[in-house]
Amino acid sequence: MKRLNFLLFIVFLGLNYESLAQVRFMNGSWQEALNEAQKQNKPIMVDFYTTWCGPCKLMTKTTFANTQVGDFADAYFIALKIDCEKGEGIQLAQKYEVFNYPTIAFIDKNGNLLGKEVGYKNVDDFLELMQKYRKKVTK
Repeated sequence: MKRLNFLLFIVFLGLNYESLAQVRFMNGSWQEALNEAQKQNKPIMVDFYTTWCGPCKLMTKTTFANTQVGDFADAYFIALKIDCEKGEGIQLAQKYEVFNYPTIAFIDKNGNLLGKEVGYKNVDDFLELMQKYRKKVTK
């Protein structure tokens, strides 16, 4: 019984570690994300998605779950997911001219679009993308 409890404990720790490694998208409104970006002096990385989008789901399951992606995103961006078919997501998709999914937008702390990328990105491509926009902000 002790051995079983120990194994369950190790599995539990592993699951918790993995959940911490992924991109931590904030829960909140667009205004809350802007406020947090200004407070932390970071740009916002927005995942514009829809619930029916296969590539969006794949990015969430693979790219956004990657440890390196999560660590980099958490260090340099305020991450936010926006459903383009619900609530304020409809207006934000129009404002930032999001027509295809997924679209990853990089937005400065004042709400100005730095750039956006459309389509599924694997881990390596997404790390490169984040580095590109981080450099754009630090210039």
